Amino acid sequence: VAVRSAHRTPDAAAKWALAPFDRDGSESSFQIQADLQDMMQDLVGIVRNENEMRQALGRIDDFKAQAEKIAVTGNREYNPGWHTAMDLHCLLTVAAAIARSAVARKESRGGHFREDYPRRDDAAFRRHSFVVQGREPWLAWPLQRGFRKRRARRGTS
Repeated sequence: VAVRSAHRTPDAAAKWALAPFDRDGSESSFQIQADLQDMMQDLVGIVRNENEMRQALGRIDDFKAQAEKIAVTGNREYNPGWHTAMDLHCLLTVAAAIARSAVARKESRGGHFREDYPRRDDAAFRRHSFVVQGREPWLAWPLQRGFRKRRARRGTS
C-alpha cells in the first residue's frame, strides 16, 4: 500500500493526497469502488468459504495496484472522484482486514457463516478477532456474557 508511511508528516500526507492530480493514469476511482463492493458481496458476503475469501484477498491486492494508477482532474474544492480516490485506501484496508479475520475464524458464528465450517466452536473461537497491518490475525480475550455496568467517573457530569 502506498500510504503505509505517508501520513508521518503533514507534508507527506499532503503529497499523498494530491498525487492523483499529478498522475496520467486511466483508472477510475468510482469503478474500483464499485468492483470492490461487488467482489466483497460475492466472495466475502454472508455465506463464506476459505477458497473464495482467499480469492478476495488476491483481488484486493489487484485493486490496490489499480488505485495507485487513479488520476483525477478538476479542482480540490468539490471533487467526488478525488474524494473517492482517497477513500479507497481505507476501503481496501478494511476489506482486507475483514477477509483476513474471516479466514482465520474457522467456525460459523452469528452473521459470519462458513460453508466449510458450519458449526460454532466456542472452545477455540469464543474470542475477539484482532487484525494489525503486516501481521496475521489473532484471537484474544474471551468474550464475556452480558456486560458490566461502568462506574460513573468522579468529577464528571
